[in-house]
Amino acid sequence: MATLEKIRSKSVFLLVVIGLALLAFVIGGFFTSGRTFFGTGTTIAKVGGQKIDVQEFQHRVEQTNLQYQNSGQKIDQAVLQQQVLSQMIAEKLFNKEIDELGLVVTDSELTDAMLGANSQYVNQLVQQQTGIESAAMVNDMINNPAKYQLGQEQVQQIRDYWIGLEKQIEQELLQAKFQNLFAGTIVANQLDAKALYDENAATAHIAYAKKEYSSLPDDKFAVSDDEIKAEWNKTKKRYELSEPMRAVSYIAVDIVPSAGDLAAGKKAVENALSGLRYSNELEGLKDMPEFIVDRQTVTKSAIRDEQLKKFVDSASVATAERISVRGNEYTLAKLLGKTQAVDSINVDMMMVNGTRAQVDSIVNALNGGTAWAEVAKSSLVSGSQDSTWVSLVDPNLAMLKSTLENATVGQAFTPDTIADGGRVFRVRNRRAAVPVYDLAVVRYTIEPSDATVEQLTTSLQDFVDNNKTAADFEKNAPAAHYTTTPAKVSPSTPQLGRLEDSRDMVAWAMNAKKGEVSPVFGDESAGRVVALTVDDIYDSGYVPSTDPDVRSQLLAKIRDDKKAADLLGQYKGKAKDLAGYAKLMGSSVDSAAVTFGQFFISGLGANESEITARVANAKKGQLVGPVKGNTGVVVFQVADIDNSGRPYNFDESAMMYMQQRGAGVLMRQLTPILIGNEKITNNMLKFFNRN
Repeated sequence: MATLEKIRSKSVFLLVVIGLALLAFVIGGFFTSGRTFFGTGTTIAKVGGQKIDVQEFQHRVEQTNLQYQNSGQKIDQAVLQQQVLSQMIAEKLFNKEIDELGLVVTDSELTDAMLGANSQYVNQLVQQQTGIESAAMVNDMINNPAKYQLGQEQVQQIRDYWIGLEKQIEQELLQAKFQNLFAGTIVANQLDAKALYDENAATAHIAYAKKEYSSLPDDKFAVSDDEIKAEWNKTKKRYELSEPMRAVSYIAVDIVPSAGDLAAGKKAVENALSGLRYSNELEGLKDMPEFIVDRQTVTKSAIRDEQLKKFVDSASVATAERISVRGNEYTLAKLLGKTQAVDSINVDMMMVNGTRAQVDSIVNALNGGTAWAEVAKSSLVSGSQDSTWVSLVDPNLAMLKSTLENATVGQAFTPDTIADGGRVFRVRNRRAAVPVYDLAVVRYTIEPSDATVEQLTTSLQDFVDNNKTAADFEKNAPAAHYTTTPAKVSPSTPQLGRLEDSRDMVAWAMNAKKGEVSPVFGDESAGRVVALTVDDIYDSGYVPSTDPDVRSQLLAKIRDDKKAADLLGQYKGKAKDLAGYAKLMGSSVDSAAVTFGQFFISGLGANESEITARVANAKKGQLVGPVKGNTGVVVFQVADIDNSGRPYNFDESAMMYMQQRGAGVLMRQLTPILIGNEKITNNMLKFFNRN
């Protein structure tokens, strides 16, 4: 009872303790599972009010990954994930427009595109992605799996593929409908089409002299901070931020063999060569697992490496040589044997489904004079090839080599003795015997030693430990024989610079404070070690004029404007002809062809709108300039005007207008147009962060 009374007397205290414990538990949940409690939840990205769920995203990533694997391509997972997310964001925006316009794809339209008269595109897609003959066959596999001897798991994979393909084609049909509507919004009228034709009809052939801005010393044209700030205010929309950004600098150290590793590697190659030369076959390499041996039985014509081909051409049996050195990769070879054999034969081949008697009847028919192509039409024949060259050196034909070598030319036969089914061959021709080489190709790569890896990692770690601020990190890097590289990162940046598998570094930077220095990232498996520092943080608004990249752009622009003003003042009216201006400029007279609609002018550069406009309005023989250009001042004279273009055609010019200035241009910029002022939130780093 005394104990019970004590508990009752402390009940308020216990409630407080229990309450605090529960609160701590919940708060702990907030910190450890922020994505669930008032955080991002399962939303990997938001565009305006639309959300993209992480499970849907992951499914798309897996599908895309599979496509890359099937095509033999390799891609950084962070890059792939960002590509998929960007595509899904674009789809969200696009589908919103589709819904508002009321566009739909009917069942009959989708069926026609997948299986009907317009299925050529889908058939080609299926063949490229799966190797299956057609979309109709994929559909048949799903509905008649027994016909193709497919298991339940295989059918489910094919069904998932088909569902994904349907969604893709439906999306593409909707896009086509939208584009057809969109294409009609900005079209050329008669004035537009004729103006575009006129701009491109005449080509002016000019002679010109040019003084480059780069020829003037920069230090004579001082630019103040106030001037940079003023220029930034005029053009700051170019530097608007769509999401938070960090300006960083990083040191990347490749883990490569040291001088000692290279010397040891060369010694290992010498030992391997000695072992190959003075021992039987490949016994000299039995204690050298780092040397990879590929034993081949080949003819000279089958060897692609020219150095290896020269080796077998001149080497005697048991000879071993170093064939090539490419960087740290060595190739050695030893000729183990040399014989004369028939390299290849020309055969007809047929696969027959049926009883042994039916196979024999087909062989008899062929030997009785029935044409091969006629027999191949039989329902018993599941596949046929005629006049095909096959290599008898191919290991896959080892079981048939002797049979094919000794078969009577022109006589059909079957090498199979199984009860049902079989192969039918007919030898048409044999090539003459050629040398066949028993060859061992040995490859060896010098790798960094454990000591080298340790030294590179420790050295960078020591540098980081002794340089804890961004200022020290960048100032002291050269003395430590490191080079810092600037970069910009944001939540949508999959890599630091072009470093593969570096999203964890991006994630660190997005959560770090200005001036903070990172731990050392990477290891031997990554092939490098990396450290970085945050130079600046831009969370909203615009990248400021103080940013090194922005400042450099503005500085160059203002300085070139000052150089242009100086040169125009020096040259204006100071010469009477082009040769005189060229002499003043210390340059030569060059020539160029200029069309008003032209973007790039050879010798003058890109986007020279001022020069292009002045050329278009100049008369033949008129001396014009000096004119301010993007990279220098120019004086020119029109030598001739060529108007021998094609005659005006409204339809042709209207199509060109659509592609260059109308709906075609807007379609290529559709995603940023649809984004407009919508805010995009990318939560990728919160889901895929290894830190």
